[in-house]
Amino acid sequence: MKSSGTTDGAQAIRRAMEVVRTVAQIQRSGATLNRVARATGLSTSTAFRILRSLTEERLLRFVGADRSYHVGPLAFELGLAAQSEAGLQARWRESVDAIARETRLTTYLMARSGNEAVCLLCFQGSTALRAMPMEVGQRLPLGIGAGSLAMLAALEDEEIAAVVESQGARRDPFPGGKIKPGEVLKRVSLARQAGYALSNGTVALGVTGIGVAIPKAHGMNQLAISVSAVADSINPTEARKLAAIISSHIGGVAFMT
Repeated sequence: MKSSGTTDGAQAIRRAMEVVRTVAQIQRSGATLNRVARATGLSTSTAFRILRSLTEERLLRFVGADRSYHVGPLAFELGLAAQSEAGLQARWRESVDAIARETRLTTYLMARSGNEAVCLLCFQGSTALRAMPMEVGQRLPLGIGAGSLAMLAALEDEEIAAVVESQGARRDPFPGGKIKPGEVLKRVSLARQAGYALSNGTVALGVTGIGVAIPKAHGMNQLAISVSAVADSINPTEARKLAAIISSHIGGVAFMT
């Protein structure tokens, strides 16, 4: 039987990592104490103690001007020791860059991380009106954003249901997140029917994303590439064309154009 000390210690670690992941998700829009507490389901006092401890350890940093938290320098330093993500970036850098140049849209490489998606690469497009709802290192709940939705749709039904049900309030900080699990499952169904994922304002208002999952034949990591555009510039025909361009660079399925 595990001692209560061991159990309490494991719970403390899980809570701390949940807070770190939440800050990484919402830091662009303001990871304040109250927002972190709501997203994690922790009491304000518990969230504050964890945030303070993580800040003291430099895993997070606190910005007094807007009283928000951001991923800290220790996270970067530890990341230097990780090789697999760097390998993925090198493997797909040329393809992501080529898609950005061909579509003229900001293009992302997304990777699954548990029940989340993390942005590994971002290449800006050359179009006059650029939509940049994400930055490298940002995390999203699976199902929020085009690349994230494409990866979710590629899973088995049972796993999809478990992922969506486990997220709870984690989706709430995003414009398209305050929805019931059934709506996420509907988005999954539409993505499967189309062969690509379409996201309208789920990460940032006024932004449309088109995402295609990278076939598993390219490696064990679950990946997707997506592009983002100002919402008014994308119609269904244009969305299919963009999905076809992405697919042509990653060896995906053929799309009707």
